[in-house]
Amino acid sequence: MHFPKYNPLINILEEEPWVELPNEDSLSSWDKSNEVVYNQMSRQREKARFFVLALDFINEINNKGDYFEFGCHRARTFRMVLTEARRHNMGFMKFLAFDSFEGLPNEGEAKNPNWKKGELTTSEEKFMKIILNHGIYTDNVFTYKGYYDNSLNNELQDKLLTIGSKIALATIDCDLYDSAVPVFEFIDPLLQPGSVIYIDDIFCGYKGNPYKSVGKAFIEHQKISQWEFVKHLNIGWWGRSYIVCDKGGKSEGII
Repeated sequence: MHFPKYNPLINILEEEPWVELPNEDSLSSWDKSNEVVYNQMSRQREKARFFVLALDFINEINNKGDYFEFGCHRARTFRMVLTEARRHNMGFMKFLAFDSFEGLPNEGEAKNPNWKKGELTTSEEKFMKIILNHGIYTDNVFTYKGYYDNSLNNELQDKLLTIGSKIALATIDCDLYDSAVPVFEFIDPLLQPGSVIYIDDIFCGYKGNPYKSVGKAFIEHQKISQWEFVKHLNIGWWGRSYIVCDKGGKSEGII
């Protein structure tokens, strides 16, 4: 694939327009495939930057706990976390991957043409092969296969609580309302003050309305949760992170 020799980073110039911009000559062969690559470069960079900040924060406040990821397609964010955990010498952490490993269960109510049954599939075998090739904390990685309404059950929750597992960081990248509801219910007893929750796709689907889909599930959960969730960081245009705090009587919502 031909790709112009620049990247999504904003390069500063010493003259007008003060930032480097491609012109029509450099974009003359630009097509949809270039757009996809360009968007992925930009978006994954933002996610990687978030995990640099999140692991630094967790390390700084000395919040011991594990990493939980719900929605592990291609192990991209999972590898980002493993790398940053290694940079902070967090070998005590466990890294838990929760996924159907068979793609999305159904379209549900989502208004996103990319969210269809079977989309975003990475098999459990493929996921672990990627992790093993990455080579970081591989003995501390555990997979839990199944759709969340079945796999995130009381038995597993009790097992994790019994061994003292607490969440330092959780990534919720499950796209659909029906998938997000059991995730929030499952993690609530495993949270602790200072836990970081990254909710991907709050502003995806429904023309960016955060009160639908995953955002809707999050708002509903806040009404019954034992915790308060305080806005932390924005991740690109699509996601947001929250810090878990003791309940303080704040109103529920996204903002």
